[in-house]
Amino acid sequence: MPGTLGAHIVKSAYGHWLPGDDRGHWSTAWDPQVGYVQPHMLHEGDPVRRRMAAEHLRHPPVPWSEAVCETLVLTIERCAAESPWDAVAFAVEPTHLHLLITYAPMNLDRTCKWLAQQMTKAVHTQTTHTDPVFAKGKWATFIFDESHWRNTLRYIQRHPGSRG
Repeated sequence: MPGTLGAHIVKSAYGHWLPGDDRGHWSTAWDPQVGYVQPHMLHEGDPVRRRMAAEHLRHPPVPWSEAVCETLVLTIERCAAESPWDAVAFAVEPTHLHLLITYAPMNLDRTCKWLAQQMTKAVHTQTTHTDPVFAKGKWATFIFDESHWRNTLRYIQRHPGSRG
């Protein structure tokens, strides 16, 4: 079995890329009236599900300001410096961020949760943003082969706001 090279993590800004999004969505069903869909699978856009998700938002969706984006960048850099993994590349845009990290023998879900907590705390203490920072959940996947690693790296480097 090939070794794990690292992981690709994506976090969305609160209120962006909702379940039912036209681009497709990875969301599991959260409303029993709609029914459950399979997790870890890309689902087609669904205007009814998207409308229902939008109606359940407690705050309006707000793209991240330049100050919030810069705070996220600095926090990712600080977290990487404090961790056994390296941030090989990341891109922070007003609606989402991508992060490519090297493998470390840690629980990926816990790492993602810790990162989100650190970034949220930094945004709330260092900027005027007081609403939620992230949408619930994340998209994270391990990378096992060099080709996938290189493609992910290039994908992130092509994003506006790319670092690394």
